[in-house]
Amino acid sequence: MYFTCSSLQTDIQEFYEVTLLNSQKSYEQKIEEANQVAEKWEKTTSATDHEDLQKKQEVF
Repeated sequence: MYFTCSSLQTDIQEFYEVTLLNSQKSYEQKIEEANQVAEKWEKTTSATDHEDLQKKQEVF
């Protein structure tokens, strides 16, 4: 999975509206969900960075 700038903005906006603005969720729930989203983005970014590195190495 690769995040484009617009899909990342959409994900951030959705996370903000659904999680952070939800007054019925506790701070603990919000923190847990924030950590889950961060892990998802880190995995995606790491995979994308690895693919980009491989492509750069193929060019040389």
